[in-house]
Amino acid sequence: MLGVREKPTISYYAITYVLPDGSEQTVEAEERYSVLMASQSLPSSIGTGRRAGGQCPDGRCGLCRVEVDNMQGLSIIDDFERKSLADYVAGTPHEGREREPGKPITENTRLACQVRIIGDGGRVIVPSVVDYDALRGDDNGT
Repeated sequence: MLGVREKPTISYYAITYVLPDGSEQTVEAEERYSVLMASQSLPSSIGTGRRAGGQCPDGRCGLCRVEVDNMQGLSIIDDFERKSLADYVAGTPHEGREREPGKPITENTRLACQVRIIGDGGRVIVPSVVDYDALRGDDNGT
């Protein structure tokens, strides 16, 4: 029949997050989701230094750094991500603002907004999560 297309099959894969308190949580994430997007399934998503764990507009801020403990099922690093990490470490201005140099990277340092889930088995160490209570402010709304 003309014009009838099959619905694409959506695959889901397991990824494990090691949270700042040492606990581990495994979630099922849609294929090609970023590690940052998939962290929205956690009780508190990966901290990015942005309101409610949001992503920067160009993926270059470097604030969603994680350490990858198991690369299985995760995309490999590309030149864009390497440059973003290098700029963050060097303290290169971002979004027209100066910034302090970041902590040195390791061979396992990745940006959660750039790493894609492509299979089962990924395991990432998360240095910080969003503190939703701090976002709410006080009783006066400040």
